[in-house]
Amino acid sequence: MIFGFKGPIALDIMKNFEERWSKQSPDSLSRLYQHDDSEFALDAPAHLLEKDGGTWTIQLFRSITSDSCILDLDRHSTLHSKGGRLVENSIQNCMIRQIRNAKKFIYMENQYFLGSAYAWLNDHNTLSHNLIPREITQKIIEKIELGETFKCYITIPMFPEGDPSSVAIQEILFWQFRTMETMYKRIAQALEGQDAHPTDYLSFYCLGKRESPDEVPTDELAEPEPGTTAELLRQTLRHCVYVHCKMSIFDDEYIICGSANINQRSLGGNRDTEIAVGGFQPEHTVDVEDDPRGAVHSFRQALWAAHLGGTDEAFANPGSEECLARVREISQNFWTLYTADEPEHSDVHLLPYPIQVDDEGNVAPLEAPWDVFPDTTAPVIGAKSGYLPAKLTT
Repeated sequence: MIFGFKGPIALDIMKNFEERWSKQSPDSLSRLYQHDDSEFALDAPAHLLEKDGGTWTIQLFRSITSDSCILDLDRHSTLHSKGGRLVENSIQNCMIRQIRNAKKFIYMENQYFLGSAYAWLNDHNTLSHNLIPREITQKIIEKIELGETFKCYITIPMFPEGDPSSVAIQEILFWQFRTMETMYKRIAQALEGQDAHPTDYLSFYCLGKRESPDEVPTDELAEPEPGTTAELLRQTLRHCVYVHCKMSIFDDEYIICGSANINQRSLGGNRDTEIAVGGFQPEHTVDVEDDPRGAVHSFRQALWAAHLGGTDEAFANPGSEECLARVREISQNFWTLYTADEPEHSDVHLLPYPIQVDDEGNVAPLEAPWDVFPDTTAPVIGAKSGYLPAKLTT
């Protein structure tokens, strides 16, 4: 068993390790274990895995090039060439398939959310052309044209790790803003003449924690230095909860989780090396149950209970108007508490991302003082540096 998996999927993970090991150490033995190659299927139909609660169909996906591993051409039908290197970008391909197949909702948690620069309203030449934001937008537009409801919930960090006022992070936030504004603008165009708002289909969130003074053991903690961020946070008792997860759930039937961010570095296949596993239970799909109630559903419900301070009947069906309304209500109430002058404990952690979107899809920061992130001087929508290497921030 590898990483909690049993069966052929574990062999695929081992095969990935062998391919990378052999590339980095060509003089060492490439066959670290004895096995039957016919069981490996990185590019073949997914494997069946028997687990408690029902059968799973599981498949391995990667972003990787021939610089990093020895690719077995007999087992790969979707490789392409870039700059003389063979490239696999099956993580992005998997996500595209699942977005196109989604019928009711998408829930994503990711450390970054930027891409589809070729479709941006401005800065089209930015080196972040992954297809995920555009595919989500197109899915929503198709649902609008069909007169069907569809919800996409995306949870990201309030800001990337580090000082949010630094040049690099401000540029990442700016590309994120470009991504959001283009998505909302195109959704608004599709909604023209209808009694609906772009955020009825697409909504962004982040995570935070607010404590009360009586739960902080100040007698056990050293006094922070005057004028420091530590002193400020001791006063406000307001903390970001960093999102490092890279996970997407589609219709409570399919989940993909791994190391890939939603940015060009992770999804292009020719830059950062990534790995992910996607899977579903054939007995718990939209075609079988309409509203799947398998392990993916149970996992998402537990995750939402942690984010939203408990369970609620509305959370069972994220594609419904009732669910979105309840998520909005809870997260907005927490924003009010999170930004209040007097600190107060809350079991809720989900916050609406601090932007405002109008009927025409224009995206802007909130009114001052929340045009900057709480307890910082960093603008929410970022700023383009004009001199940082593009590959650093996209």
